Amino acid sequence: MSQILKKALKYKQVSPLLHHGEAHLRDPLTPPPQIVAPPPPRTERRPDDITDFPEQQEIPIPESIPYPEGKYRPASVPFVAGYFPYNMYLQKGKIYSWCSCGISQNGPWCDSMCNASCTRNRPIQFNVDTSGYYKMCNCKQSANAPFCNGTHRQVVRQYHKSFRGFYEIQGWIAFMGTTGYIVWNFYS
Repeated sequence: MSQILKKALKYKQVSPLLHHGEAHLRDPLTPPPQIVAPPPPRTERRPDDITDFPEQQEIPIPESIPYPEGKYRPASVPFVAGYFPYNMYLQKGKIYSWCSCGISQNGPWCDSMCNASCTRNRPIQFNVDTSGYYKMCNCKQSANAPFCNGTHRQVVRQYHKSFRGFYEIQGWIAFMGTTGYIVWNFYS
């Protein structure tokens, strides 16, 4: 029993937020949380009064968000546009607009579909200092966005553990099993 207690002394308290941190610490658009309390009761009531509770704060979303290199975290969960990076030739000094939401139909480049959809992800504008081939992130999870850092390998490994991945795989198994059963028994 004493050995267990000695080991327990070395344990660290791990936050349930894990390494992601709190949203306002990793997302420049999310304001820090504040305790909202109702204002003092009004002495005069008007017919257009709805509630005494304060109005919700609106956060302006800029078109392009500057992120420090290696510190990118998506503002909301992006769509995975693909599981392998694009290998693209980029020209020196040209400004590129990389899609961070995954909805774009224009490869890794933004086509402003984020403005028409319900996402807080906005394009990341960047340029390169030397012309050459670069691997552009396609899974939209890279911390070194817009460049690939190999995160897509982890996304593929964890996909079947997500709700979407589990049901998609189960759906394909059911579809192929049904199709195989029909084909096998077609002439009998």
